[in-house]
Amino acid sequence: MIAPTRHEDGAIGGPVSDPLHWKRLLYPRAESRPDELALAAHARHGGWPDAEELEDFVDFFVLEWVDAEGWTEVDRAVAEGLLPPEAARWPAEVRTALWVVDGWAESQVLLRDVATEAELAVWAPGWEADLPRRAVLKARVLPWEQGHVFSGAPALYGPMGVIARMDLLRAWQEGPEPALVERLGRLRSAFRRQREERDAFVALFGDDLVVWPDPAAFDEALGRLADHLHEVHRYPSLDGRTRAEAWRALHGADPARVGFSPGPSLSAPGRHAMVYDPVEGVHFLPAYGELLAHLRAEAEHPEVLAAYLEDPGLGTLPFRRAGMTPVLRAALGARDDGDAWTRLDARKPRGRAAPSVLPSFEDG
Repeated sequence: MIAPTRHEDGAIGGPVSDPLHWKRLLYPRAESRPDELALAAHARHGGWPDAEELEDFVDFFVLEWVDAEGWTEVDRAVAEGLLPPEAARWPAEVRTALWVVDGWAESQVLLRDVATEAELAVWAPGWEADLPRRAVLKARVLPWEQGHVFSGAPALYGPMGVIARMDLLRAWQEGPEPALVERLGRLRSAFRRQREERDAFVALFGDDLVVWPDPAAFDEALGRLADHLHEVHRYPSLDGRTRAEAWRALHGADPARVGFSPGPSLSAPGRHAMVYDPVEGVHFLPAYGELLAHLRAEAEHPEVLAAYLEDPGLGTLPFRRAGMTPVLRAALGARDDGDAWTRLDARKPRGRAAPSVLPSFEDG
């Protein structure tokens, strides 16, 4: 490893500890996503970062930024087999913080989080002169094998006393980065839960969209779903345990039963449906069977179509799952399918998807 060099603004330049050179793979991928890069840059910097901030920004983007479908670039690369499975730890365990150097143990620098006092040893051979005791740095720390390495370009501020460290911490916490990183971590965890929960849904029902023949069958399916989600399905994020097993291991007691009760619209007559979309999560669709029949010109249910079009709580997902049909195109007054989708999107504007999951023990 080549030792870092210190710039006037405090940033460290040059190569960092990167045993598998994974950035060579992920940085070009990031450049191929200009829209996501622009959103991430605005969220973190209020615009495109300066040249000296660019390496750190792209590092943030591939490890911590959660895209419109709930993935980081590292998550995507692992799912596509471009990175080894153990790299899945990185987005979940990466830590961005202000650190103070407490000392060295052989080739590991001993860091302490200025905000939390949490301690961490980071493999950094050759950095002893740049990271003396009491030096403060803002760094992203990445889990690697049995330890940790620096990722990106840490900013080095030199030795500081306690008061100076607290002033620097306060200034950093008042900036956009800490809150953004915390929010993205929660968002990524929620999307991961959503993907695992959707796998459980599909394992039980055989598909991610199911229409039931009547409200009684729908209600019975809700009960089976609650049992399957909590007592049967085994989740990778819980080390292969069920939710109930994980709860018992943590709390030493049985969890309270979680049940799903349909509201008035799902108890009324109709062929109700559930869809567990990969991006938008779980949705309950009243009388969706009737909507499908009407859109396919198999039966007349204009009142159901009108309700779906007029209800602000029902977005475009039910229509996208049904697909464009002549009936829907005519209802929208569109000349062709492209015009119909444009009109529907204008009528029901979609924002960036947020995770939608089912209740569990910890949500009670």
